[in-house]
Amino acid sequence: MRRIWQTFKDFALPAAAGLGRGTLIFTTLLCAIGGALGLAITLINPVNLWWEITPIETRWFVLGYSVGIEYLEFVQLYYWHSVGISLALIVFAYAIHIRSLQQLWRGIKATPRAILYSPITTYKELVEFRDWLFEKIEYLNGESAKWRRFFNVMKSPYSLLRSFGLSPQLAIALLGIGTASGTAVAVNEVIQERSFANGDAGIYLAPANLPSEDLEKEMAWRKDNPSDNTLRVILNDTPVETLSISSVNLGTSFASNGVASALPSGKTEAILIDGNGTRIEIGKLIFTRNTCKTLNLENINANKITIKDNQADGLSIYQTASSTIPNLRVSGGYYMADLLETEGGTYDRLWISPLDSMTSSKTRVNTLTLDNIVSTGGTCDLKKLDIGELEITFNRIGGDGALTTKAFTISTTVTSANWDVSGNIEVAMQEVERKPD
Repeated sequence: MRRIWQTFKDFALPAAAGLGRGTLIFTTLLCAIGGALGLAITLINPVNLWWEITPIETRWFVLGYSVGIEYLEFVQLYYWHSVGISLALIVFAYAIHIRSLQQLWRGIKATPRAILYSPITTYKELVEFRDWLFEKIEYLNGESAKWRRFFNVMKSPYSLLRSFGLSPQLAIALLGIGTASGTAVAVNEVIQERSFANGDAGIYLAPANLPSEDLEKEMAWRKDNPSDNTLRVILNDTPVETLSISSVNLGTSFASNGVASALPSGKTEAILIDGNGTRIEIGKLIFTRNTCKTLNLENINANKITIKDNQADGLSIYQTASSTIPNLRVSGGYYMADLLETEGGTYDRLWISPLDSMTSSKTRVNTLTLDNIVSTGGTCDLKKLDIGELEITFNRIGGDGALTTKAFTISTTVTSANWDVSGNIEVAMQEVERKPD
């Protein structure tokens, strides 16, 4: 028994003491690091840095923009609470470090007396602390800018080579490695930027030809979903003369770099034209030579509707008449945008709608043309529209091979003063095959 007790004192007690010291060290580091990070994040509010470095993709997960921005907004909402908690963690870490909460409390109680009897000393200490704190803040701001530049450079091989002092010609030559395709990629990076006319995905605020940085940041485009390839056109109170999209593939109808395309997560429409909280006023809408899994029209007022020569895997067309709908055309004078046009491109989805904030005034487009668009995997939906003339012609609609389920439907909420419906036939069909690379 004595030997067992001696063994316990020789091995178990030192091990327990070591475990206790390790726990204290770990707790100290955890509280100090957590408090310092919390204080730095609260004071600096690195929103722009977070925008630049996200999404952070790993083998196991993707850390999106929205996850971090919600935390940053929460911290700024409860600013002083965050500062207080962070400072408390730092003080607690210090208390554990000096191994005496009682000594820390005595020091806290002695502070007012020290301030009372030594105001000059206290002021100097506060100045030293202030200078130390602002020095750290300036250092962190400088590091934030450096990391932002680093991630911007790493996004572009061409920019990285240029940052090393190479000439544009030499950088292009190194990236090309003597091949025309590599050089083309480098040149494309140098001279092209994303635009509607070039057929690039993004969020466009009509009538601008370039993506809206503010809207893409607000909606976290490609930050929560790095593979987001949606072509989204947002209309505002500026009238547009012509909006034309033609010769594109949508949804699951194509493959890119050997990877089959797909609709965005949680979305069911390949084409969505929606008046949203208000309505879209369109002089003439032309929907022709398109391929859809289903085509659904609802809540539409039009002076004239022409539905001719369409093939559909089941038809359900209600012709609701109204004699009070005017034949619209849109004018905007000097302030009317001229043309927003793209031809060719592959997207996971096409989405045209007004700004979410628009609830009373209408958005206006004189001519909207969707021509030669192939979409699979999702529906084509048109709703909440006021139209002068609507033409739906020569479309292929269907995909389940059953005529009993109606692929082309016009609901009773679609009204028109003049209907021209002819030459439409029902044909059992499957969706078109996906096009390879």
